[in-house]
Amino acid sequence: MIKLIVNRNHFNGRRALMVIHLVLVLLLPFMLTQMGGCQGENDVMPMNLGPEVTAEEIDEAISKPLASTDPVSIRLGEAFVVSETQELGGGAAFAVISDTSQTVVERSETADEVNIVVIEHKQKYIDGQVQKTSTEIPYRIEKAPVTPELPLEKVANGLASAVATDGGEGSSAERTITSTSPQLRPEITSLMESLREERSPRVFVHKLIQQAKMQNSAAAKSGVSPLESKITFHGLKVDVVQEPPPRLVQEQENCLDIPACRITVHRVSFDMVFWDDGKPDRVHWNLVMSDEAPFLAAMLDRCITGLAKLSGDQGSILVKQCAPVLNFRYGQ
Repeated sequence: MIKLIVNRNHFNGRRALMVIHLVLVLLLPFMLTQMGGCQGENDVMPMNLGPEVTAEEIDEAISKPLASTDPVSIRLGEAFVVSETQELGGGAAFAVISDTSQTVVERSETADEVNIVVIEHKQKYIDGQVQKTSTEIPYRIEKAPVTPELPLEKVANGLASAVATDGGEGSSAERTITSTSPQLRPEITSLMESLREERSPRVFVHKLIQQAKMQNSAAAKSGVSPLESKITFHGLKVDVVQEPPPRLVQEQENCLDIPACRITVHRVSFDMVFWDDGKPDRVHWNLVMSDEAPFLAAMLDRCITGLAKLSGDQGSILVKQCAPVLNFRYGQ
Protein backbone atom coordinates (compact mmCIF):
# COMPACT_ATOMS: atom_id res chain seq x y z
CA MET A 1 0.00 0.00 0.00
CA ILE A 2 1.31 3.43 -0.97
CA LYS A 3 1.08 6.34 1.45
CA LEU A 4 1.90 9.99 1.20
CA ILE A 5 3.71 11.03 4.35
CA VAL A 6 3.51 14.37 6.14
CA ASN A 7 6.56 15.22 8.24
CA ARG A 8 5.34 17.08 11.30
CA ASN A 9 8.60 17.15 13.30
CA HIS A 10 8.00 20.87 13.88
CA PHE A 11 4.46 20.43 15.14
CA ASN A 12 3.42 17.02 16.34
CA GLY A 13 0.00 16.08 17.69
CA ARG A 14 0.91 16.45 21.34
CA ARG A 15 2.29 19.94 20.81
CA ALA A 16 -0.92 20.92 19.00
CA LEU A 17 -2.94 19.74 21.97
CA MET A 18 -0.72 21.68 24.37
CA VAL A 19 -1.27 24.92 22.46
CA ILE A 20 -5.07 24.58 22.49
CA HIS A 21 -5.01 23.61 26.16
CA LEU A 22 -2.84 26.60 27.12
CA VAL A 23 -5.06 29.03 25.25
CA LEU A 24 -8.37 27.76 26.55
CA VAL A 25 -7.30 27.10 30.11
CA LEU A 26 -4.46 29.51 30.93
CA LEU A 27 -4.39 32.29 28.35
CA LEU A 28 -8.09 32.79 27.65
CA PRO A 29 -8.71 35.35 30.43
CA PHE A 30 -5.72 37.38 29.20
CA MET A 31 -6.92 37.19 25.59
CA LEU A 32 -10.41 38.35 26.51
CA THR A 33 -8.95 41.21 28.53
CA GLN A 34 -6.82 42.31 25.58
CA MET A 35 -9.80 41.97 23.23
CA GLY A 36 -12.06 43.95 25.51
CA GLY A 37 -13.91 41.15 27.22
CA CYS A 38 -17.14 39.85 25.72
CA GLN A 39 -17.16 41.59 22.39
CA GLY A 40 -19.83 41.94 19.79
CA GLU A 41 -19.22 41.26 16.13
CA ASN A 42 -18.75 44.95 15.32
CA ASP A 43 -15.73 45.08 17.63
CA VAL A 44 -13.94 42.08 16.15
CA MET A 45 -15.16 42.12 12.55
CA PRO A 46 -16.30 45.58 11.36
CA MET A 47 -19.54 45.13 9.46
CA ASN A 48 -18.53 46.78 6.20
CA LEU A 49 -20.25 44.05 4.26
CA GLY A 50 -19.73 45.41 0.78
CA PRO A 51 -22.14 44.88 -2.12
CA GLU A 52 -24.67 42.08 -1.82
CA VAL A 53 -24.48 39.31 -4.40
CA THR A 54 -26.96 36.56 -5.23
CA ALA A 55 -26.63 32.90 -4.36
CA GLU A 56 -26.44 32.22 -8.11
CA GLU A 57 -23.36 34.45 -8.41
CA ILE A 58 -21.68 32.57 -5.55
CA ASP A 59 -22.62 29.28 -7.24
CA GLU A 60 -21.06 30.37 -10.54
CA ALA A 61 -17.89 31.74 -8.91
CA ILE A 62 -17.23 28.43 -7.13
CA SER A 63 -18.38 26.08 -9.89
CA LYS A 64 -16.74 27.74 -12.91
CA PRO A 65 -13.05 27.14 -11.98
CA LEU A 66 -13.57 23.38 -11.86
CA ALA A 67 -16.25 23.03 -14.53
CA SER A 68 -13.87 21.03 -16.71
CA THR A 69 -12.97 18.51 -14.01
CA ASP A 70 -14.53 15.07 -14.06
CA PRO A 71 -14.45 12.42 -11.31
CA VAL A 72 -14.18 9.80 -14.05
CA SER A 73 -10.61 11.11 -14.47
CA ILE A 74 -9.62 9.71 -11.06
CA ARG A 75 -6.83 7.19 -11.65
CA LEU A 76 -5.25 4.33 -9.76
CA GLY A 77 -2.58 5.65 -7.40
CA GLU A 78 -4.03 9.18 -7.17
CA ALA A 79 -3.42 10.44 -3.65
CA PHE A 80 -3.43 13.51 -1.45
CA VAL A 81 -2.84 14.65 2.12
CA VAL A 82 -5.07 17.26 3.75
CA SER A 83 -4.76 18.86 7.17
CA GLU A 84 -7.46 20.35 9.37
CA THR A 85 -6.29 23.40 11.30
CA GLN A 86 -7.76 25.90 13.73
CA GLU A 87 -6.57 29.40 14.61
CA LEU A 88 -7.93 31.28 17.63
CA GLY A 89 -8.01 34.96 18.50
CA GLY A 90 -6.65 36.24 15.19
CA GLY A 91 -3.44 34.20 15.49
CA ALA A 92 -3.05 34.03 19.28
CA ALA A 93 -3.02 30.23 19.00
CA PHE A 94 -2.79 27.71 16.19
CA ALA A 95 -3.27 23.94 16.20
CA VAL A 96 -3.42 21.05 13.79
CA ILE A 97 -6.64 19.15 14.48
CA SER A 98 -6.09 16.24 12.09
CA ASP A 99 -4.05 14.93 9.17
CA THR A 100 -5.68 12.72 6.53
CA SER A 101 -4.26 10.91 3.51
CA GLN A 102 -6.29 9.16 0.82
CA THR A 103 -4.97 6.85 -1.90
CA VAL A 104 -6.90 5.19 -4.75
CA VAL A 105 -5.89 1.53 -4.50
CA GLU A 106 -8.44 -0.09 -6.83
CA ARG A 107 -10.16 1.09 -10.00
CA SER A 108 -12.47 -0.67 -12.45
CA GLU A 109 -14.52 0.75 -15.30
CA THR A 110 -17.57 -0.28 -17.32
CA ALA A 111 -19.50 1.48 -20.07
CA ASP A 112 -21.71 3.20 -17.47
CA GLU A 113 -19.62 3.71 -14.35
CA VAL A 114 -16.27 3.77 -12.64
CA ASN A 115 -15.73 2.02 -9.32
CA ILE A 116 -12.82 2.96 -7.07
CA VAL A 117 -11.63 1.99 -3.62
CA VAL A 118 -9.89 4.59 -1.49
CA ILE A 119 -7.77 3.79 1.55
CA GLU A 120 -7.87 6.61 4.09
CA HIS A 121 -5.40 7.05 6.93
CA LYS A 122 -6.37 9.65 9.52
CA GLN A 123 -4.69 10.95 12.64
CA LYS A 124 -6.75 13.15 14.96
CA TYR A 125 -5.53 15.21 17.92
CA ILE A 126 -8.50 15.93 20.18
CA ASP A 127 -8.94 16.37 23.94
CA GLY A 128 -5.60 14.87 24.92
CA GLN A 129 -5.91 11.88 22.57
CA VAL A 130 -4.07 10.99 19.40
CA GLN A 131 -6.07 8.47 17.43
CA LYS A 132 -5.18 6.79 14.17
CA THR A 133 -7.69 5.06 11.90
CA SER A 134 -7.49 3.35 8.54
CA THR A 135 -10.66 3.14 6.49
CA GLU A 136 -11.53 1.47 3.19
CA ILE A 137 -14.04 3.57 1.23
CA PRO A 138 -15.62 2.27 -2.01
CA TYR A 139 -17.08 4.79 -4.47
CA ARG A 140 -19.28 4.43 -7.53
CA ILE A 141 -18.98 7.17 -10.17
CA GLU A 142 -21.67 7.30 -12.84
CA LYS A 143 -20.41 8.51 -16.20
CA ALA A 144 -23.66 10.41 -16.73
CA PRO A 145 -24.81 11.18 -13.16
CA VAL A 146 -28.41 12.22 -12.60
CA THR A 147 -27.21 14.88 -10.15
CA PRO A 148 -23.91 16.29 -11.45
CA GLU A 149 -23.42 18.32 -8.25
CA LEU A 150 -23.08 15.01 -6.38
CA PRO A 151 -20.66 13.07 -8.62
CA LEU A 152 -19.28 10.60 -6.07
CA GLU A 153 -21.57 8.02 -4.54
CA LYS A 154 -20.39 5.98 -1.60
CA VAL A 155 -21.25 2.34 -2.06
CA ALA A 156 -23.52 0.87 0.62
CA ASN A 157 -22.23 1.79 4.07
CA GLY A 158 -21.86 -1.85 5.00
CA LEU A 159 -19.00 -2.21 2.53
CA ALA A 160 -16.86 0.41 4.24
CA SER A 161 -14.57 -0.86 6.97
CA ALA A 162 -12.40 0.89 9.51
CA VAL A 163 -9.42 -0.35 11.47
CA ALA A 164 -8.12 1.73 14.35
CA THR A 165 -4.64 1.64 15.85
CA ASP A 166 -3.16 2.88 19.10
CA GLY A 167 -5.95 1.31 21.12
CA GLY A 168 -8.84 2.79 19.14
CA GLU A 169 -12.05 0.98 18.35
CA GLY A 170 -12.63 1.86 14.71
CA SER A 171 -14.60 4.68 13.12
CA SER A 172 -17.47 4.50 15.64
CA ALA A 173 -15.06 5.16 18.50
CA GLU A 174 -13.58 8.05 16.54
CA ARG A 175 -16.98 9.73 16.30
CA THR A 176 -17.49 9.56 20.07
CA ILE A 177 -14.51 11.83 20.77
CA THR A 178 -15.71 15.34 21.52
CA SER A 179 -13.85 18.63 21.53
CA THR A 180 -14.08 21.54 23.94
CA SER A 181 -12.80 23.97 21.29
CA PRO A 182 -15.01 26.97 20.47
CA GLN A 183 -17.71 26.16 17.93
CA LEU A 184 -19.06 28.35 15.13
CA ARG A 185 -22.82 28.87 14.78
CA PRO A 186 -24.78 25.57 14.49
CA GLU A 187 -25.64 25.98 10.80
CA ILE A 188 -21.96 26.34 9.88
CA THR A 189 -20.85 23.54 12.21
CA SER A 190 -23.44 21.23 10.64
CA LEU A 191 -22.42 22.23 7.11
CA MET A 192 -18.73 21.70 7.81
CA GLU A 193 -19.40 18.34 9.43
CA SER A 194 -21.37 17.19 6.37
CA LEU A 195 -18.47 18.26 4.13
CA ARG A 196 -15.71 16.75 6.27
CA GLU A 197 -15.43 13.62 4.14
CA GLU A 198 -16.30 15.26 0.80
CA ARG A 199 -13.62 16.24 -1.71
CA SER A 200 -15.82 17.50 -4.56
CA PRO A 201 -16.24 21.32 -4.80
CA ARG A 202 -19.57 20.60 -6.49
CA VAL A 203 -20.84 19.03 -3.31
CA PHE A 204 -19.61 22.02 -1.31
CA VAL A 205 -21.36 24.66 -3.42
CA HIS A 206 -24.50 22.55 -3.72
CA LYS A 207 -24.87 22.23 0.05
CA LEU A 208 -23.89 25.85 0.70
CA ILE A 209 -26.45 27.31 -1.71
CA GLN A 210 -29.09 24.76 -0.73
CA GLN A 211 -28.80 25.81 2.92
CA ALA A 212 -29.18 29.50 2.06
CA LYS A 213 -32.18 28.90 -0.19
CA MET A 214 -33.91 26.66 2.34
CA GLN A 215 -33.45 29.13 5.19
CA ASN A 216 -34.56 32.10 3.08
CA SER A 217 -37.58 30.18 1.81
CA ALA A 218 -38.59 29.25 5.37
CA ALA A 219 -38.21 32.90 6.45
CA ALA A 220 -40.40 34.08 3.56
CA LYS A 221 -43.13 31.56 4.34
CA SER A 222 -43.17 32.53 8.01
CA GLY A 223 -43.86 36.14 7.10
CA VAL A 224 -40.95 37.60 9.09
CA SER A 225 -39.11 40.73 8.00
CA PRO A 226 -36.52 40.00 5.24
CA LEU A 227 -33.62 40.78 7.57
CA GLU A 228 -34.92 38.99 10.64
CA SER A 229 -34.01 35.44 9.67
CA LYS A 230 -32.26 34.98 6.36
CA ILE A 231 -28.85 34.52 4.72
CA THR A 232 -27.22 37.04 2.39
CA PHE A 233 -23.90 37.00 0.51
CA HIS A 234 -21.53 39.96 0.18
CA GLY A 235 -18.10 41.07 -1.04
CA LEU A 236 -17.48 38.39 -3.65
CA LYS A 237 -13.87 38.41 -4.92
CA VAL A 238 -12.43 36.16 -7.61
CA ASP A 239 -8.75 35.96 -8.60
CA VAL A 240 -6.88 33.69 -11.03
CA VAL A 241 -3.12 33.39 -10.49
CA GLN A 242 -0.17 31.16 -11.32
CA GLU A 243 1.28 29.68 -8.13
CA PRO A 244 3.56 26.84 -7.04
CA PRO A 245 1.71 23.72 -5.85
CA PRO A 246 1.85 22.75 -2.16
CA ARG A 247 5.40 22.68 -0.78
CA LEU A 248 5.57 18.89 -0.45
CA VAL A 249 4.60 18.57 -4.12
CA GLN A 250 7.41 20.96 -5.05
CA GLU A 251 9.84 18.72 -3.17
CA GLN A 252 8.92 15.61 -5.18
CA GLU A 253 11.10 14.60 -8.12
CA ASN A 254 10.86 17.16 -10.94
CA CYS A 255 7.83 18.66 -9.15
CA LEU A 256 5.75 15.78 -10.61
CA ASP A 257 6.64 17.13 -14.09
CA ILE A 258 4.40 20.16 -13.54
CA PRO A 259 5.55 22.80 -16.08
CA ALA A 260 7.72 25.39 -14.33
CA CYS A 261 6.34 23.89 -11.09
CA ARG A 262 3.38 26.28 -11.23
CA ILE A 263 -0.36 25.63 -11.55
CA THR A 264 -3.37 27.82 -12.28
CA VAL A 265 -5.08 28.65 -8.98
CA HIS A 266 -8.54 30.17 -8.55
CA ARG A 267 -9.14 32.10 -5.32
CA VAL A 268 -12.74 32.85 -4.34
CA SER A 269 -13.72 34.73 -1.17
CA PHE A 270 -17.02 36.09 0.12
CA ASP A 271 -19.03 36.82 3.26
CA MET A 272 -22.02 34.71 4.26
CA VAL A 273 -24.21 36.73 6.64
CA PHE A 274 -26.79 35.16 8.94
CA TRP A 275 -29.44 37.67 10.05
CA ASP A 276 -30.87 36.90 13.51
CA ASP A 277 -33.66 39.28 14.54
CA GLY A 278 -32.15 41.90 12.26
CA LYS A 279 -28.61 41.50 13.65
CA PRO A 280 -25.86 40.28 11.28
CA ASP A 281 -23.55 37.37 12.09
CA ARG A 282 -20.87 37.19 9.42
CA VAL A 283 -18.73 34.22 8.42
CA HIS A 284 -16.01 34.68 5.82
CA TRP A 285 -15.11 32.01 3.25
CA ASN A 286 -11.78 31.68 1.41
CA LEU A 287 -11.59 28.95 -1.22
CA VAL A 288 -8.51 27.94 -3.24
CA MET A 289 -9.08 25.64 -6.23
CA SER A 290 -7.18 24.30 -9.22
CA ASP A 291 -8.34 22.15 -12.10
CA GLU A 292 -4.67 21.24 -12.69
CA ALA A 293 -4.48 19.32 -9.42
CA PRO A 294 -5.80 15.74 -9.16
CA PHE A 295 -9.59 15.67 -8.88
CA LEU A 296 -9.56 14.62 -5.22
CA ALA A 297 -7.18 17.48 -4.37
CA ALA A 298 -8.79 20.15 -6.59
CA MET A 299 -10.05 22.05 -3.51
CA LEU A 300 -6.56 23.06 -2.38
CA ASP A 301 -7.79 24.96 0.67
CA ARG A 302 -11.09 25.87 2.30
CA CYS A 303 -11.09 28.38 5.15
CA ILE A 304 -13.93 29.81 7.17
CA THR A 305 -13.58 32.61 9.72
CA GLY A 306 -16.20 33.75 12.21
CA LEU A 307 -17.04 34.40 15.83
CA ALA A 308 -17.54 31.38 18.06
CA LYS A 309 -19.16 31.40 21.48
CA LEU A 310 -17.12 30.24 24.43
CA SER A 311 -18.54 28.03 27.13
CA GLY A 312 -19.60 29.44 30.46
CA ASP A 313 -20.81 32.79 29.09
CA GLN A 314 -17.22 33.91 28.56
CA GLY A 315 -18.12 35.75 25.36
CA SER A 316 -16.94 35.09 21.81
CA ILE A 317 -13.62 34.56 20.10
CA LEU A 318 -12.52 34.80 16.47
CA VAL A 319 -12.00 31.32 14.98
CA LYS A 320 -10.49 30.39 11.63
CA GLN A 321 -10.77 26.81 10.41
CA CYS A 322 -8.95 25.62 7.29
CA ALA A 323 -8.42 22.40 5.34
CA PRO A 324 -5.24 22.88 3.26
CA VAL A 325 -3.94 20.20 0.92
CA LEU A 326 -0.33 19.52 1.92
CA ASN A 327 0.63 17.04 -0.77
CA PHE A 328 -0.79 15.26 -3.79
CA ARG A 329 0.15 12.78 -6.50
CA TYR A 330 -1.36 12.13 -9.92
CA GLY A 331 -2.62 8.67 -10.76
CA GLN A 332 -1.54 6.39 -13.59
